[in-house]
Amino acid sequence: MKTMKWTSTTGKEIELRAYCTITMVDDVRDADGNKITVGQKESIDANLELYLDGKLVDSCWNTNFWKTIDYKDGLKKIWGLKLAMTSDRAALVDAWIKEIIEAGKTEEVKAEETDRANADAEARVEKAIAIIAKAEAQSKIMTSAEYATWRTNYNKINNEGGEGYIPSMITQEQYEWAKQTVANSQNS
Repeated sequence: MKTMKWTSTTGKEIELRAYCTITMVDDVRDADGNKITVGQKESIDANLELYLDGKLVDSCWNTNFWKTIDYKDGLKKIWGLKLAMTSDRAALVDAWIKEIIEAGKTEEVKAEETDRANADAEARVEKAIAIIAKAEAQSKIMTSAEYATWRTNYNKINNEGGEGYIPSMITQEQYEWAKQTVANSQNS
């Protein structure tokens, strides 16, 4: 368990204690009594505790809530705890929490995250290539504003202003994003 301590502006001693272990376990589904393993999934064992003057006042086991969010009067708070703090302190707490979560990941989990990120990048490049091909097959590549006007006019003429089919087209902004995505993938 790792700890972080500081004294609040009101003189109270604040202590955060946290532990986090993230492992890969079998993902077992129950199909009418038959147990079927469909792969692997992350399993998280974690807890973040808040102590004020040595007394436990709050805790949160869900790492999705271990984020600082805007509170009020320029303060921030940890989403899962009843603790408000300054922006400077929140930045330190965020870094500390990220360090704990990262340190709790096994090598299997890190490899799975890398594989997932690579698959996402490949899918993004494939989508970009499809956008480029569709854009270059169009007679004209319009900007978003031009396309919005074109859609309105097309709808008025062909659908009598009601609901109906409107062809989708690639805009200049989408085309530029796609070209940049492909270029970035070739550079890395």
